[in-house]
Amino acid sequence: MKKTFSWAILSSFILKIIAMVTMTVDHVGVVLANNVGYNYLPSIICRYVGRLALPLFCFMIVEGVLNTKKFSRYVLRLGIMATLILGAFVFIEYVPIFDGLSMRNEGNIFIDLLLGAITVFLLRRKEWYFKLLAILPFAFTIASFCVVCIENSEHILIHWLPFFLRPQYHFYSLLMMALFYLAHPLTDLFLKQHAEKTGLNFESLKGSNMERYALNIISAGFVIVATIIYLVVSLLIPQDWVYWIPGIQNAAMIAGAFILLYSGKRGYNAKWFQYGSYLYYPIHLLVVFGIGMLL
Repeated sequence: MKKTFSWAILSSFILKIIAMVTMTVDHVGVVLANNVGYNYLPSIICRYVGRLALPLFCFMIVEGVLNTKKFSRYVLRLGIMATLILGAFVFIEYVPIFDGLSMRNEGNIFIDLLLGAITVFLLRRKEWYFKLLAILPFAFTIASFCVVCIENSEHILIHWLPFFLRPQYHFYSLLMMALFYLAHPLTDLFLKQHAEKTGLNFESLKGSNMERYALNIISAGFVIVATIIYLVVSLLIPQDWVYWIPGIQNAAMIAGAFILLYSGKRGYNAKWFQYGSYLYYPIHLLVVFGIGMLL
């Protein structure tokens, strides 16, 4: 059994719970903003707390791809959820009963996660042509981001990349997942250099406290790197081109503190929780935004 250092206390299960809770708090903040006002302090606090969710979900996706025995089943679950959310967006947009409610600016987070899983799968393959194919998901997210900017700046609708096919965080989430994967070979490089300097055997360092520590440190650092890149891009383009608030996303860096505490262990993993964690997303949206519509 792999050893972990003493303060690595958060399992995959705990990180998922934290991600789901902060995501829910974020959506409560959206409802408060829509019903009370965007300057309402509790709403602002909720939105800041909610920024922790995306990095944790992205981190868990990379861990899932690297540790799953059946990638096809793993990606199928993400694909099914992406399709269900896509269908819900189309239904809400075009069914008259939802007149006045639009999901055009929301984005489908499961498209983000699906593209991230595919990207990690391609990057970890040994064949160079598979690694090269990882460019395609990045091209798609960048195209999606450009389409949103054009629509907002020109006040038009672009139909060749419809809103229901767009990821929620565009290049930001995919960049973060690619960096989380990159943390693994960088950790191996660090361990090899340490082995050469100390005369230790590289294989003896695999699965050690040092590996877990280095991997967590690098991954937490990449949360900061990805968020800074996101912030720089946000500052370089006119604010009316996008619908996000750049400053709030800086709070995502705090998620790195939870990644530092990751033990590398799965923790509680009953079947009901595996599938329930997928279903929680649409169910909590129905509840939270349903209450918001009633208010």
